[in-house]
Amino acid sequence: MPSDNKPNVIFIGGPMGSGKTTLAKRLADIYGYEFVEGDDFHSDEMKQKMASGIPLTDEDRRPWLLSLAALWQNNKERKMIIACSALKKSYRDILLGSNEKATQHKVKIILLRVSEDKLRSRLAKRLKEDPEHFAPPSLLQSQLEAFELPVNEPNVYIMDNNAESSKPAMFIMELFGKNIFVYCPDIRRTLRWSKS
Repeated sequence: MPSDNKPNVIFIGGPMGSGKTTLAKRLADIYGYEFVEGDDFHSDEMKQKMASGIPLTDEDRRPWLLSLAALWQNNKERKMIIACSALKKSYRDILLGSNEKATQHKVKIILLRVSEDKLRSRLAKRLKEDPEHFAPPSLLQSQLEAFELPVNEPNVYIMDNNAESSKPAMFIMELFGKNIFVYCPDIRRTLRWSKS
């Protein structure tokens, strides 16, 4: 893919434990983009609600989604990779604003799909490493139930991000062009892919 097609903004989405933050940080570091942790834009009230094991409602999430959308809509010079769950189509519609604007500004959403067993394993590990994390593993089930795979959504893509899968690396290679480096969190090393 020509370099002028490189996205300006990428939202890395998916349920908790899917590897959003890890992949987003690594890609931002490699390409010199700004990394944005979407969770930082939740209000203290919403973080406390999640910490209590209560899933957020669509209405709870709306101000958060609008604030993340405003990051690129209010400053189109910023090149960002944003970790944000983006579970439902209605959430993704807010993040993209309109498909016409998103296409014009080269904004993409990549949703990471991971098996439920793998998600639970990763979250159990995270709980041991960071027992104070505001989002407990008990919220996973509600996220899985809310997760809507994209159907005919321009600028939205789905990728497998299981340890044994190379699809995330191969797909992001297509977005960014040849000779891309992609971090695989489960094996803790960097793979190099060259586009033929």
